[in-house]
Amino acid sequence: MNKRSFTFTLATLLVCGLLVGCSSHKDKINRVGKRSSKTGIKYNEETYKPPKYKEPKPAPGLVLIPGGTFMMGGGEKDIENNMDNRQRQVTVQSFYMDETEVANVDWKEFVYYIQKNEGDTKYKELLPDTNVWRRDLAYNDPYAETYFAHTSFNMYPVVGVNWHQANDYCKWRTERVNEMLLEKDEEAQLYPSYRLPTEAEWEYAARGLLESEIYAWEGKSLRNRKGVFRANFKPGRGNYAGWRGGDGRHMTDGYMITAPVMEFWPNDFGLYNMSGNVAEWTQDNYRRLAFEDVSDFNPYRRKGKTEIRPDDWLDDVSYKAKESLLFNPDPNAPVGNDGFDNVKVYRGGSWADIAYYLSPGVRRYFNADSSSATIGFRCAMIRVGSPD
Repeated sequence: MNKRSFTFTLATLLVCGLLVGCSSHKDKINRVGKRSSKTGIKYNEETYKPPKYKEPKPAPGLVLIPGGTFMMGGGEKDIENNMDNRQRQVTVQSFYMDETEVANVDWKEFVYYIQKNEGDTKYKELLPDTNVWRRDLAYNDPYAETYFAHTSFNMYPVVGVNWHQANDYCKWRTERVNEMLLEKDEEAQLYPSYRLPTEAEWEYAARGLLESEIYAWEGKSLRNRKGVFRANFKPGRGNYAGWRGGDGRHMTDGYMITAPVMEFWPNDFGLYNMSGNVAEWTQDNYRRLAFEDVSDFNPYRRKGKTEIRPDDWLDDVSYKAKESLLFNPDPNAPVGNDGFDNVKVYRGGSWADIAYYLSPGVRRYFNADSSSATIGFRCAMIRVGSPD
């Protein structure tokens, strides 16, 4: 064995030793023992027998995002002058995030089970709105007819799904995954719920620990070394395809609408398309000045009023509406939703957005009961046990 090989082998053994040591320490501090440390009573079936602790593996489709502190908000420039995203330091706990956006095939699996177990009425309620592709002055009808239905689009992100439908999917996915666990082991520890990520979690995951970068990758360039775009977006007005030169990939991202969910290079957390392809729903209600009053640990905007802005002064609705930035006077709003909590934050740029919206810090909002050809989603889950 030469000197270089010996050094490499020694370093490898040291690293392995450290990892084993850390693992043994983690197992030790989480081990309950045979007796209660506070009463001295021996654990058994007649007194109390705590279940054995075992570090959970990630649930299907998820990637661990180790929690941390970062500068949330900001972007390249506040071009819309919303002043709704000033930078502030926050901390998010460890959590899991879907490696990819939820694809058409995933949604087809979902509605298949719904139709089979709950009938056609609920099934039809959960079908994506394919009319999001139609435009009065554009011929996008083929997408309305084929994007969800045709198998060639199976691995493309599902669109035309509103915020409520996305939450229904999270609930169903939780039930199905835990059912599979119980089929293998009746005493299995169930996974926490799949859910939409908070906007803080989404931004933290999108940045991939590169909090000082404009985009979800290192550097300011939108292209890699070969000149190919790093994300699926619209480089300029009317430019969905780009100029196709050379091998047909240079000067373009290769797709005119969405791209398959595992296209383009993932970020440093291993997440695909956190910039571009489709924008994504988050849990949060939108409030323009949310950064001023949400917690700096796991920030999340729940229900509640917001501040007044001059252009919200509407004479034809009640004074209550004048107190809200985004009051929705729709009398058909769901019970318990008087219009104040029907507007949700979505993050990330899409195939139809310019580069400005690719920045993880940019936030926008959309009605929870509406859908778009540019908005999809991915799921998250809390990390239980040790943070990493």
